[in-house]
Amino acid sequence: MADSFQDNTQFLMTEFNTRLRDLDERNRLIRERVLLIGKNLISSRQEIEDELREIKQDNQKIKQDLEKIKKISNSLLTEFNKFVKREEIIVVERMLKDFQPLEFMRKKDVEELIQKQITTLKSN
Repeated sequence: MADSFQDNTQFLMTEFNTRLRDLDERNRLIRERVLLIGKNLISSRQEIEDELREIKQDNQKIKQDLEKIKKISNSLLTEFNKFVKREEIIVVERMLKDFQPLEFMRKKDVEELIQKQITTLKSN
């Protein structure tokens, strides 16, 4: 009976050692997985931070470009308002047709014409 008790104890101790080794191995694997997950988490976080930094830079550049576009469009609008409108050109064209500035003569031209007329009358 002592032999049987010793065999049972031996069997239980062996079983206990086997289970303890299994638990230690499982614990080691879990620890390795946790470390790997931690490394992956750190790596992913760094990548996300880099991407976020790039997005912020792109966003800032877009804002600057948008401000430039706003300034240029405002400048164009103010310049556009300075342009002559079609109706105004038509009015000026009518005035020029009525006025006919090319048919006017300068005072000097009139004097020369009078002189020519006098000389032609004298010569006749």
